[in-house]
Amino acid sequence: MEKYIAAYDFGTSGVKVVLFSLNGHIRSVAEQGYALLRPKEGWAEQEPEAYWEAVCSVTKCALKRGKISAGQIAAVAFGVQAVTLIPVSAEGNPLFRAVSWLDNRAVLQAEKINGLLGEGTVKSQDHVCRMLWFKEERREIYEKAKYFLDCQSYLQYRATGQLGVPEGHPGILKQPPVIAEYYEALMEAAGIEAEKYPPAIKAMSSFAPLNERGAKDMGLEPGIPVFGGCIDVPAAAAGCGCIKEGDANVYLGSSGWLSVMVREPVKAAEGSYFLPAIDSELLIYGGCTNACCMAVNWITDLMYTEEKKTMGGKVWELINEEVSGVAPGCDGLMAAPWLHGEQFPVCDENLRGTFINAKREHGRAHFAASMMESVCFSIRWQCERYGEDYGKRLSEVRVNGGGSLSHPWMQMMADVLQMPVKIPEETRHSGAAGAALAAAVGMGACSLEEAGNLIRIERIYEPEKSRASLYEKRYGLFKKLYQALAPLYQELNGRNAYENRGEETGNR
Repeated sequence: MEKYIAAYDFGTSGVKVVLFSLNGHIRSVAEQGYALLRPKEGWAEQEPEAYWEAVCSVTKCALKRGKISAGQIAAVAFGVQAVTLIPVSAEGNPLFRAVSWLDNRAVLQAEKINGLLGEGTVKSQDHVCRMLWFKEERREIYEKAKYFLDCQSYLQYRATGQLGVPEGHPGILKQPPVIAEYYEALMEAAGIEAEKYPPAIKAMSSFAPLNERGAKDMGLEPGIPVFGGCIDVPAAAAGCGCIKEGDANVYLGSSGWLSVMVREPVKAAEGSYFLPAIDSELLIYGGCTNACCMAVNWITDLMYTEEKKTMGGKVWELINEEVSGVAPGCDGLMAAPWLHGEQFPVCDENLRGTFINAKREHGRAHFAASMMESVCFSIRWQCERYGEDYGKRLSEVRVNGGGSLSHPWMQMMADVLQMPVKIPEETRHSGAAGAALAAAVGMGACSLEEAGNLIRIERIYEPEKSRASLYEKRYGLFKKLYQALAPLYQELNGRNAYENRGEETGNR
C-alpha cells in the first residue's frame, strides 16, 4: 500500500494540501480560501478557526479526489505564512483574531524599540512589536495569553494538542547564537517575557503524533507524525531545490521574496531577515515584498472583470497573450506594487500602489504588464541589497509560486535581472513540496541531498541582452519613483492621517 505525506501550504488568501508519494510524485491536490479582514486602516486579521476548518475540508477533499484511504497518510507537515500572531490561553484557545503578516498596527511600538536599540532594528510587522502592542493596548489579553503562537503552531496544536513553534518562527530564542543574542536584546528592550513563546521544534523533527480529536476532524488516523514543518520562506526555497549555500529562490505568491542560502549572518539592509534553512547548517538571507501576485491580481480584477467571470482560470491565457503584445518598457507607463506598504527592499509601511505616466494610448494590457514589471524591479532591488551585504552577485535564480506560471512575466524577470530564471516542475505546489521534503527527511525516507534532487527544472528563461540597457534605465527610474513619492505617502498615510478612523474588532 503506497504511503503519502499530506503537506499544507498556507498563504494569505487560502490553504492548499498536496498529497505527495514518498518518491515525490503528486497524487492529489485540494484548495480552500479564507477571508482577510480589514477592521481599521493598517490592520489585517483572520479567524484562526477558519484556518483549521480549511485544513479539515481540504484534507477530506484530497483523500476523496485521489481515492486514498486515511491509512495511506504517513505524515502531516504544515508550511505556513510567516509573522502571523495569535495569542492563546493555556488551553490553546484564541483570545484575539490572528494578526496577519500584512498588519501595520504596531508602528508606535516599533518606533519605541528602534529608539532604544537604533533605527532600523525592527519594523511594525515584527512579532516583538505586535506583542508590545498587546501589552500596551490590550493588556488584559496579554496577561491572559499563555503563549503567542503563529499560524503553524496553532495548526499543530489543533492537530496534536501540543503547544510549540517551528524553529523558523521569528522571535524565538533558540536560534543560531548571533541571532539568539539579537532576539534576546529585542525582548529585553520591549519588556516581553521569554516564556510567552512555547518550545521550538526543528523543521525535520517530528512535532507530536496526530491525536484522536485532530484525526477525527481531518479524516485521518491518529498516531501519524505531525512534523515541525517550516514557515513559507524555507518551505518555498526547499520546494524549488534551493538547499546549498549560494542557491537563490524568488517566490511569487500573494506576497513575494528573495531567499539566498548563506553560511553566516552579516549586518544587513533594513527590512531584511535571517531565517533557519531546511539544512540546519545554513541560514536564509532575504526580505519580503508585500504585494506581488496580489498587486497583479488587483489590477487584472479591475481591467478584466467580465472575462474573469466568464472564463474563470483560463482568463490568464488571455492576459498573458495581451501582455506578450506589450513592448518592453510598457510604452513609458510605470507602476509600483506597494498596495500594503513595503518591507524589503525598502521598509516603509506608508507606501501604496502607484501608476505614473499614463496616456490615452495605454490599454489594460499595459497596466497589467507594468505591474508585473514593477515586481521584477522590486526583486532586482532585493538582489542588489544581497550584493551590497555580501559582496557577491547572483548568477541565476529559481522562481516558484503562482506568478512563475506566466511566460511573459518570467521572460520579463530574466530580462530585468539579466540572469537565467529557472522554473521547477509543479511550481504552484512548491511551498507544499518544501514542507513534504522536510517531513520525508525527518521520517528517514531519504537524505536531504536526495530530497533536493527530486526537484526537477521544467523551463529556463534566458535574458535578452538587447534589453539590458532599457531595463537598467527603467530600474533607475523605479528607485527614483520611491524616493520622490515616499514623503508624499508619509503625509497621506502616516499614523496621524488615519487617527480615529474605522471600527476596532477582533477583541474577544
